[in-house]
Amino acid sequence: MMKKFTREELYKLIDGLLKGFEVIGPRELAGKGISYQAITATPDLYLGDGFTLEPVKKFFFSPSEYLFAQANGSWEEMPLGKSKRVIFGVRPCEARGLTLLDKIFDAPEYADDSYVSRRKNTAIIGLSCLNPGKDCFCTSLGGSPLDGRGMDALIFACAERFIAEIATEKGKEIFSGLGKDLTTEEREAWLQDKKKRKTPGQINLPESLDAVFKSDYWRKVSFACIGCGICTYLCPTCHCFDLADEGRRKLRCYDGCAFGDFTREASGVNPRLTKKERYRQRVFHKFDYFKKNFGENLCVGCARCIRHCPVKMDISEIVRNVSLEAKA
Repeated sequence: MMKKFTREELYKLIDGLLKGFEVIGPRELAGKGISYQAITATPDLYLGDGFTLEPVKKFFFSPSEYLFAQANGSWEEMPLGKSKRVIFGVRPCEARGLTLLDKIFDAPEYADDSYVSRRKNTAIIGLSCLNPGKDCFCTSLGGSPLDGRGMDALIFACAERFIAEIATEKGKEIFSGLGKDLTTEEREAWLQDKKKRKTPGQINLPESLDAVFKSDYWRKVSFACIGCGICTYLCPTCHCFDLADEGRRKLRCYDGCAFGDFTREASGVNPRLTKKERYRQRVFHKFDYFKKNFGENLCVGCARCIRHCPVKMDISEIVRNVSLEAKA
């Protein structure tokens, strides 16, 4: 199902949604860049070419949240968030990242109640990428700037109007009273226009990293890493966490393999004692282990870790050069 509408019509739709939903979307704040925020007025919604600093992941897998609280001598689960939400402006790479997180947090053998509840109660309205970043490499991971996977609808900006490709019942309900359906001629013209849209460059990814597990390559490429963890916090697919007690509450918060104490045991022994082992684990998890377990790489090519790394480490270049290292 495809619809066309103007910016003014879209704003009217959002005004209506604000009466019954929590509406979230990108906002551009002076001196602070673009970030996902609660939208209280439609002009606040950013629909430009820029990318948010943090991924939409944080609204489903929170950077920190209380899972349990102690009351009357026993542990009780914290209430699940059940408010209805609509998130606008989600990029295709981020929505695809959620489909990968689903494999972890909504697996048949175990489902994380807080994550599943948020997914169920949230509609994802995406925004295609007209001008992908120069560092983006989503097409190398099977994605695309026009990919609607993981979304209820995907919006495309076209000259003086928008076009929406609607994929789910949630999407149909939201867009039911908006704009007009595309005619057959308009649909064909739009499909031809899509083919001309700019796409990120391709990189060749190795099928397996087994041959370089013991290579000194990891010492060389991890040398610059300062273990700040910004690559973990800004990644749409990183999902490691730590559990800690705070008073009478159990806290879950982001953790990551870049940190020196991530695998430190109670005995004091640390099997990943140096940056070499820790960075190797990060790359293997994304481009080897996860693929062997779930059939896909745990990376969507959004390039956040490249753009914001304080020492300019480039994971796409590091993985691309693995094949050369294996032949050396």
